[in-house]
Amino acid sequence: MRRRQAGRLGVVFALIGVVVVLVAAAAATLLFGRVELEAAGSGSPVVITVRSGESLSQLADALESQGVIKSAFWFSAYARLRGVHLHAGNYQVDSAMEASEVIDVLEGAPYCPPVSFVIPEGFTVAQIASRVAATKGLDVTRQEYLDAVAQDSYDAPFLSIRPAGDTSLEGFLFPATYSVPDCATAHQVVQEQLDGFRSNVVPDLPSSGSQAYADLITASIVQAEGVSSSFANISSVVHNRLAIGMNLQIDAIVMYGLHQSGLAMSAADEATDTPYNSYLHPGLPPTPIDNPGLATVQAAVHPASTPYLFYVSACGQTYYSITDAVHEQQVQEYEGKPCS
Repeated sequence: MRRRQAGRLGVVFALIGVVVVLVAAAAATLLFGRVELEAAGSGSPVVITVRSGESLSQLADALESQGVIKSAFWFSAYARLRGVHLHAGNYQVDSAMEASEVIDVLEGAPYCPPVSFVIPEGFTVAQIASRVAATKGLDVTRQEYLDAVAQDSYDAPFLSIRPAGDTSLEGFLFPATYSVPDCATAHQVVQEQLDGFRSNVVPDLPSSGSQAYADLITASIVQAEGVSSSFANISSVVHNRLAIGMNLQIDAIVMYGLHQSGLAMSAADEATDTPYNSYLHPGLPPTPIDNPGLATVQAAVHPASTPYLFYVSACGQTYYSITDAVHEQQVQEYEGKPCS
């Protein structure tokens, strides 16, 4: 009887020993696995491409080879436990992330690297559309940009300064250097430019909607006609002509109405009747004729105090006059002559 009890106790102790060993092994395995799921290091960001149809094991091997994770085996096991589903695209991760953080990134939206482009002061909507379409890495066509500009669904309350029925965004697409994700849509690009206008221009415009829009139109004219040293004086010429009811007679306005901004005006152009023909119609044009920078907006709001009604620009210099006779003399003397 005692021998049987002793035998049973031996079996029990043996089983307990096996269980202890198994528990210890499991604990060690879990501890080792936990360590293997910790951050692999503190390296720089890495962009990982998940290809369509790629398996979790293949992705884990790629992550391990680039030093993002410690163990492809443990990463795969953990990812399967979490029920990860891969989606094709680029994802930015780094070795400072734990496995759980890497998986969070892979389950999120794909990474879109930034793309930069420059919109110069004085560019028209048409010119901006061409510049955006030519930006390497940005998948927006010229027509997509033009279609986006034609929409009226932007977070831009300042657009209310436009007269009723006016939907043009000319003048509101602030010229600057922009950085957008390479997956940005045309609508998102336009919104970025409108945000630039809100941040940079709106604080300098008067509170009155009609006056603010008039100043923006004036700024676009000054931008097309002058250089930084002449902005305030050219603005004064525009204001002085408007004050006495004199037609602006500015070629840049006429050519904008003919969709030929930047080209020289011919006699036929001058005679062509459009709402932008400043030789035939008094006052400001219906909309801005380009997208001016902050300096010209400030010049439009705060013109120089001068009696000038005329100006002619040549070789980077601007010459002003009060009478038409003096203006014609200056045109003959300076315009069309080679610059030294």
